[in-house]
Amino acid sequence: MLIQLIRSATLKVEMAGTRLLIDPWLAEKGQGRNHSGRALSPLVDLSLSVVEILDGVDAVLVSHLHSDHFDEVAQQLIPKRTPILCHGRDAAAIRARGFEQVLAVGEGIDLGSVHIRTTDGQHGPPEVLEAMGAVSGFLLSAKDEPLLYWAGDTILCSPVEAVLRNERPGVVVVHGCGARWEGKGPLVMDGEMVLHTLRLSGDATVVVTHLDAVDHATVSRADIRRLAAAGANGADRLLIPEDGEVLTF
Repeated sequence: MLIQLIRSATLKVEMAGTRLLIDPWLAEKGQGRNHSGRALSPLVDLSLSVVEILDGVDAVLVSHLHSDHFDEVAQQLIPKRTPILCHGRDAAAIRARGFEQVLAVGEGIDLGSVHIRTTDGQHGPPEVLEAMGAVSGFLLSAKDEPLLYWAGDTILCSPVEAVLRNERPGVVVVHGCGARWEGKGPLVMDGEMVLHTLRLSGDATVVVTHLDAVDHATVSRADIRRLAAAGANGADRLLIPEDGEVLTF
């Protein structure tokens, strides 16, 4: 299995001969939204050209419809015949954007030799959930590949803990930028939650993404590295890739 971090939460995953593009945010630097009043997101350029990002993609996996996970640029540039896999609650909205093959993942769907199913999450503390809306993660499995748990835009909460405990994934991808909304948060995992996830993950490798790209983030790559260097148990299992970096499992 290969995982390439494109930028923020956008990944390319190659598993059992199937290539997935996850949560495509394809806007150029500074061409997105301003959530904090400090700057326009995204804060950095894409690590690859859009042509390179879309090359060989068999399907797109979308966790939810926030602009930094499936933006207008991605909706315009991704061919409308490309299969889009999503949670059932988002299917109608994605079809309305002109995509011809929208597949609700639900309890399980097969794409080639890869089996995909949804998991639950919580996009921040209770006081922001009405504004943030529902989110999901996904479990991806294939013969002779490690079980991949991509948690999505979620804090560490009981549904995430249940997946770690019951499914025992081999690779866990979490979003670790913290982030706040109108002074409330974190909206996704902060540094302490990332380290707690590491402790709960058994022997799994934990990959931290969604860093250094959104203006309302409260945690950076450097912050998580400092926390891990301070003696985090299992720090050798923690990976914090740079944009464009390819991880092999």
